[in-house]
Amino acid sequence: MKMSKKKKIERFDKKYRDKGGFKKFLDMVKNLCTLEEIGKHFGYSRQNTAGLYRSFFNDGYGGIQRLRRERQIKEQFKSYEDLQNLKDKLIAKKKFRSAKKIEYIILVKKISEEMGYDVQIRRKRSGALEVFINNYKTTISGTQTQTIYHIPKDHPPSVYFRFAVPSKPTDFCIFIIEVDKSYTYHIIPFDEIKHLTLITLKESYVRERKTRGNKSSKYAIYRNRWDLLAKPKNVLK
Repeated sequence: MKMSKKKKIERFDKKYRDKGGFKKFLDMVKNLCTLEEIGKHFGYSRQNTAGLYRSFFNDGYGGIQRLRRERQIKEQFKSYEDLQNLKDKLIAKKKFRSAKKIEYIILVKKISEEMGYDVQIRRKRSGALEVFINNYKTTISGTQTQTIYHIPKDHPPSVYFRFAVPSKPTDFCIFIIEVDKSYTYHIIPFDEIKHLTLITLKESYVRERKTRGNKSSKYAIYRNRWDLLAKPKNVLK
């Protein structure tokens, strides 16, 4: 006859009474402990922990592990102070380009959270930061460097800003143009530019009179399009 859940718990309580019994086991699960941590406490292997969990709850431990990973992500760089401290450390090491990247992330985080969006930032093993806004993976880059392709005779030259397009897939690219501490943001879906290696953008776009066609870039429609990130991305669990 198959043993009932109640009987399994009673047997576990009796065997591990000196270590807190089933209540301790349950508390460790609720605290999202790893299989190794639970096994170490009770004195058995992680495989036994996984088997006991499945026996008690008729489910695998993968759901608990996923929740633990999500908690770890949210705990990393959860405040502006965390990012600011990282930026200050990079400046102290004279890694100014890396510090500037952190500054751009801080800007995006501030705007996104003011709009009520969920922002999660985590550090990869390489040390690079990954930014998720409403579960959308975003790549953030900025520049102050102006590019002028030619200087016309009759009107001011067109000033462009060049950005590298990520080689690895993402959901959105956020390109930041910085001019005299004023910022312009382009929020562009990666699928729209994945065929490119470089993209040129302008701080503003004006349709010129007495000219044929529209002089605006096709990417002008993505200028300050924070609304594209408004609806949270569904993530399969």
